[in-house]
Amino acid sequence: MRQVIDANGFEAKFAADPDPWDYKTSSFEARKRDVLLKACGDRHYGRGLELACANGETTRLLADRCRRLLAVDAATTALQAARRRNAGDARVTFRHSLLPRDMPRGPFDLIVASEILYYLKPNDLALLLPKLHAALAPGGRIVFLHHVLDFDDAAIRPVQAVAATERWFAAVAPLRVLQQTARFRVAAFEKVR
Repeated sequence: MRQVIDANGFEAKFAADPDPWDYKTSSFEARKRDVLLKACGDRHYGRGLELACANGETTRLLADRCRRLLAVDAATTALQAARRRNAGDARVTFRHSLLPRDMPRGPFDLIVASEILYYLKPNDLALLLPKLHAALAPGGRIVFLHHVLDFDDAAIRPVQAVAATERWFAAVAPLRVLQQTARFRVAAFEKVR
């Protein structure tokens, strides 16, 4: 039986452990970050957006690729940890955001959505995808990295969320990167100028 986690569940998870998935020391998490950063490409971006920044481990690396980076999360405790991890980096702004309702408008030259989409209810995912596209600047890149193995706390089975997202974006933006491992998949699209 699925035990779907919501924003309150993530808040409780980060309150119990500021690094619940061992982002800082896990070699698997480091490998995923490397794949994600490669999918971002070699460009240096003006404005970036990171959805579901968690405790900010990836944020600090994305900040090196952006003049300004907005990192959002629905868990206040995660945002506090992310602020501490990125203290002193004036390029990064953190904001509490519950998606899709609080989706920032943009325009953003880079948007990163990693391990978030399958936690949204199907209707919320359907509402978020056009908002993501609208927030992406012409010529901008959006990168998705998500697990493909099923787990019980996701609102949508991961393969279904990944397929729906890639199908929606493939209709409006060229695919630039696609890579799948046994556990996760990354896809990057660029908005036509």
